[in-house]
Amino acid sequence: MTRRFRLAALAVSLVGFVSASGLGVRAEERPAHRPVAAKVGRPLTAPPELVALVDTLRKAALAGDREALFALVADDVTFVTSGLTATVGRRAEKRSFAPDRGDEALEAIGLAFTEGEPAAPSGRSFDFRDARIATALARIAEETKAPDWASDPLVPGGWCTHPGASWDAKAAEQAGLTGRAVFVTAPTEARAKPETGARAVARLTSDRLWALAESDETGGWTHVALPDGRTAWLPPGAAKSAQPWGFCFLPNVAGGWLLSAVISALN
Repeated sequence: MTRRFRLAALAVSLVGFVSASGLGVRAEERPAHRPVAAKVGRPLTAPPELVALVDTLRKAALAGDREALFALVADDVTFVTSGLTATVGRRAEKRSFAPDRGDEALEAIGLAFTEGEPAAPSGRSFDFRDARIATALARIAEETKAPDWASDPLVPGGWCTHPGASWDAKAAEQAGLTGRAVFVTAPTEARAKPETGARAVARLTSDRLWALAESDETGGWTHVALPDGRTAWLPPGAAKSAQPWGFCFLPNVAGGWLLSAVISALN
């Protein structure tokens, strides 16, 4: 190899290093994806009455008290469902439950969090309704343990245990955002390493969905993929899943609160 050829090869190598290190992206490189426009929920502070209601609801779920739990569920419940990727949008469907249909309502809630039915023991009967209700009780107890109170565009006026988002699934597919996605509820610095003092490499805005990187979390920091091919880290608590699980609550005419929406994501 001649000296001139070696120098040329070194120059090409350095260009590749500069691109990979985030100092620049070559013109011929195409972004792997584009962030997608989204309407996202905003953080909320739960009023004392709602906090008390949720505490009562959780205790009823932990105790397996179906009657007491159903008394805290609205007659009309919105079921918000989504897939596990940004190419499957979220959709809302309202269902009504009469006062004497408590088990049916709880079964529907459990089914919203069920990926397929459990296998019945060989040669024995199996009560699928009880299994679904048990799932509902477990999910209510878990999702109300430490709510991340926020709004959800698909539940107008609701106070939800996790912020939600809405977006155009077809636009996500066209933008190459075909995996899992996250959003932020306020402009947030994404850093080169999962460390508070690490260099900021991007500023994520709160009106977009951002791609989740393959190694998605380290020490509470969330790993995101940037449009230019690099990756970066969001601090603990900043990244919100675009495919959340949880519940939303609305005030009733008597001035109290009721569980009014079920939020889930399944294949």
